[in-house]
Amino acid sequence: MTTQNPFVGPRIFEESDAHLFFGREADADALLSLVLSRRLVLFYAPSGAGKSSLIRARLIPDLRSEGFHVLPIARVGGAPGPVARAGGNVFTANLLRALQPSGTTAETTTLTEFLAAQARPTDAIGQPAPVALFIDQFEEIVTTNLDRYQEREGFFVQLRDAFNADPLLWIILVMREDFVPELDPYTATLPHRLQARFQMCRMNAAMAREAIAEPARIGGRPFTPEAVTALVDNLRQIRTDEGQTAPGEFVEPVQLQVVCYQLWQNLAGRPGAEITPADLQDLGDVDAALSQFYERTMQAVVATTGAAEAEVRQWFEDALITAQRTRGTVFRGLTETGGLANEVVDQLTHHYLVRPVVWAGGTWYELIHDRFITPILRSNRAWQGQQSPLVQAALAWDNAGRPKAMLYGGDVLDQALAMTSREHAAPVISSGSR
Repeated sequence: MTTQNPFVGPRIFEESDAHLFFGREADADALLSLVLSRRLVLFYAPSGAGKSSLIRARLIPDLRSEGFHVLPIARVGGAPGPVARAGGNVFTANLLRALQPSGTTAETTTLTEFLAAQARPTDAIGQPAPVALFIDQFEEIVTTNLDRYQEREGFFVQLRDAFNADPLLWIILVMREDFVPELDPYTATLPHRLQARFQMCRMNAAMAREAIAEPARIGGRPFTPEAVTALVDNLRQIRTDEGQTAPGEFVEPVQLQVVCYQLWQNLAGRPGAEITPADLQDLGDVDAALSQFYERTMQAVVATTGAAEAEVRQWFEDALITAQRTRGTVFRGLTETGGLANEVVDQLTHHYLVRPVVWAGGTWYELIHDRFITPILRSNRAWQGQQSPLVQAALAWDNAGRPKAMLYGGDVLDQALAMTSREHAAPVISSGSR
């Protein structure tokens, strides 16, 4: 087995990972064919299906091999900045900011002018090369800068004008499928009403088998067929309406990568030519791998946001996991989501632990997969067991509905506080004491 881990974990695949990207060959080939035949394409898929990885690991390298000059992947979202040079349009300004080389500023006013001012590479016979413009997370056109909604139409006009002005410009819009209907008011502005569309479906069991088996083979320690089947069946476990578990139809790509990455790390230095079902049982326990991912994410989010770890852990149990141990949903408010600051929720989303769902005129959040429920609960119990007696008592009081009979007071409270570090204390200590 090589020392290099052939699985990327929770991060997005990049071009340098193309040789490790498997399970999506049919999607990649079909999308490439559509892009080559149509200069304006909408590429959409469910959240977490792997759109960005497919673009970076397959579509962009394939387009380069076809002679395309690929611009930096850009987005239209972001905080409003100087927009005068973008015709006063915040979405165009954000796009141009992403397309510019680091440290430079745009001197153009529209997307058309910006693209015309760029140096155009030539092909083998000296002709200008076709240019591919990717706009990732294009749902940001309707989810960000909501107070600038009047500028959306102007942005679509700029896309149309740039497309019409340059016959060698290809535009690929990439977005979550639940926001596709939000484009309907603007599609009439675009050439052919944005009819060229490609939907990437979720990863099924056959795709997952290839995504597991092939990187391991390249890494020098292949899975046995029995081990691949066992791991895929474990990864696609879902909870039925009757509260039982059964193999579902789909596998979450991030979950697959996390588990395989952790398994490979655990096997480092362990003798063996293949990964067997026994290895999975000893070192590849899915619950353990997902618990480790949850704990690493928790540490990263707490460090980034300064949130109290007890508060974030409790949020998962109170807001995202029901009493029946099924996934719950929680509504996103203006500043908080189920009592947790939106900044923290955004970080949890960035780390692929929760995902947003647009429904009933708002945004709701849920766990990325049912398979995380048991690992999260076990991790929380283990973490609570390591805390001070006061923190444990406070959490138990909170879980019991905060009855007055369980409150500490007087000398008992003073003694408990004296033995507890306030910076590690649960928020319920401060809110419920005295």
